[in-house]
Amino acid sequence: MVNQEDPRVLRTRQLIREAFRELLQNKGFDAITIKDIAQRATINRATLYAHYEDKYALMEEITEQAFREMIPEQVVNAREFTDEICSQLVLLTHRYIVYFYQICRMDSQSIAKLVDEKVKKMLQQIIEGIFVQGDNHHIADRHHIKIISAMTGAAIYGAAHYWLIVGENNRADLLVDIVRPYVMNGLGLNRNCDEYLNDSPTAP
Repeated sequence: MVNQEDPRVLRTRQLIREAFRELLQNKGFDAITIKDIAQRATINRATLYAHYEDKYALMEEITEQAFREMIPEQVVNAREFTDEICSQLVLLTHRYIVYFYQICRMDSQSIAKLVDEKVKKMLQQIIEGIFVQGDNHHIADRHHIKIISAMTGAAIYGAAHYWLIVGENNRADLLVDIVRPYVMNGLGLNRNCDEYLNDSPTAP
């Protein structure tokens, strides 16, 4: 089994990721083969398979890594879902989608779906983490928190993705102005989280 902490392993994985990113820009995901990645990374295919099961696993790791590197420290340390945190998440998601769909030529429907689902899941986890770290976690039902987090993440992602499709990528400020009130008011997150969650019916 590969030792993930070994500096040589880390270096090899970095070479693989860099090679894959370059190929994504030049060929698109569907046209890329394991042989292409190995050749670009100057390793053999056996070495690549020792680190990644296939190019889908590699894509998933790159997706998560790039997203997490973009998360502002303010969001990482947040203990309350405020207007400012909501705005930061909208801007983060918008920047990320532009990066992947334009720079990385996300022209494959299958991989676009993989990236979409991965980003929505990570958004949900970030939002859920904010709620759990806050003072409400000892009162609120965790199941309700998960539902609210999923809804909020999906709303933010859907709006940011639509913004890319309609070509409004130079108006991220307007996107924030549209999305933030919907998220904070439409989902009730402008109220205290305890109040909102306790308004929800408890499952039998």
